[in-house]
Amino acid sequence: MKALILLFFGLSQSLFANSLDLVEQGITQATLDNGLQIVVKIDRRAPVFISQLWYKVGASDESRPTTGVSHMLEHMMFKGTHTYKAGEFSQIIARNGGDENAFTSKDFTAYYQKMHRSKLELAIKMEANRMRNLTFSDQELAKERQVVIEERRMRVEDKPNAKVYENLRLISFDEKGAYHSPVIGFQKDLETYSLNDLRVWYEKYYAPNNATLVVVGDVDANQVIALAKQYFGVYAHNPNIKNTKNPSIAHTGKSRILKLKAELPFYALSFPVPSLKTIKDKRNAYALEMLGYVLDNGLSKSLIRNQQIASSIGVGYLLYDKYDTLFTLSFIPAKGVSNDTMLKAIKAQVTELINNPELIQGELTRTKARLEADFVFEQDQISTQSYYLGMLTTVGLGIDKMFTYVDNMNSISASEVSAIAKQYLNFNQANSVELIPQGVK
Repeated sequence: MKALILLFFGLSQSLFANSLDLVEQGITQATLDNGLQIVVKIDRRAPVFISQLWYKVGASDESRPTTGVSHMLEHMMFKGTHTYKAGEFSQIIARNGGDENAFTSKDFTAYYQKMHRSKLELAIKMEANRMRNLTFSDQELAKERQVVIEERRMRVEDKPNAKVYENLRLISFDEKGAYHSPVIGFQKDLETYSLNDLRVWYEKYYAPNNATLVVVGDVDANQVIALAKQYFGVYAHNPNIKNTKNPSIAHTGKSRILKLKAELPFYALSFPVPSLKTIKDKRNAYALEMLGYVLDNGLSKSLIRNQQIASSIGVGYLLYDKYDTLFTLSFIPAKGVSNDTMLKAIKAQVTELINNPELIQGELTRTKARLEADFVFEQDQISTQSYYLGMLTTVGLGIDKMFTYVDNMNSISASEVSAIAKQYLNFNQANSVELIPQGVK
């Protein structure tokens, strides 16, 4: 789980008071007639803002033979419109002292500019321009295809542990559902899909009623809404966008062995679990989140520092996924230690947690303090604030979850963590991928 930084707790109190009153948090929301959602959060600590445009489309909407199309389209969004030439968007932002980029995930694609407050209109005007005016060039696609293929090589093909996680998703999720395909796409698909595939994807999903504009910083909310109406309001609502019914379909008890050029062995397990969006009892999702922190810290302390049988331990849970997701455990055993020894030690720790929840009370208390401190620390970054506002809106959870997270986590008891571990961590039904290193030349 993410490393946390301990800060002075008292700073956080105002952030949690009246946490459901979004006006108190400096937040304004609006929706244009064409369906564009707008979220503005005022933060006047510096004369800057970040503007993000989020689209409700990502790898979870894709299927063969066009996996990775959302990510490839992200690249093409910088290759020119009817108004701006290829690369000119980035040049203009840079000349005006701004920083810009984009990112694609399983459930969304987003674009952002971070600039001085005087450049607000420029950022919104330019982002609106490429929502519906992108030019498509075979020449630019040929260039970006090679860029993305190289990106896949660097991030996946040349990183054995990344290959393990990719294979873990492949065996954990059915190919007909969400989360089976990697965000960057499969190599064969990257090599073969056409410019028209990108154009169809763009025409379908890049519309105002499939997007959210998030602006955080030293701005006026009414001005943001007025500018959004001026530049985005000219686009028509796209009635052909449907809510994608493409939920994740999980498998259990699957295993795979990979023999790759690598220096160290690696082993990863997955347990199908619900996310906050899909679970019925929301407390159970926060209990899963807390279980991740407690196990990550507890296993690291016990197996790495005390018993010294592991050189690395990793625990993961994605609370905010749009569909059912995975709870993962991974490890690199210490030299001379077998995977079986590691698995037995991990199972013993989990069994102890289930049978004696009072033993984790100290770890639970420390984790809660760190989570609260980390929340305070993150509010210093307008980029972090805008990310959570955009992500929560896009996956359909509601931005109030940003402000109630710490309260919900603080309310989780040791017995709830124990119960959720018993419910979901069934090692007999876990999926697993084992990396057997073949040496590196």
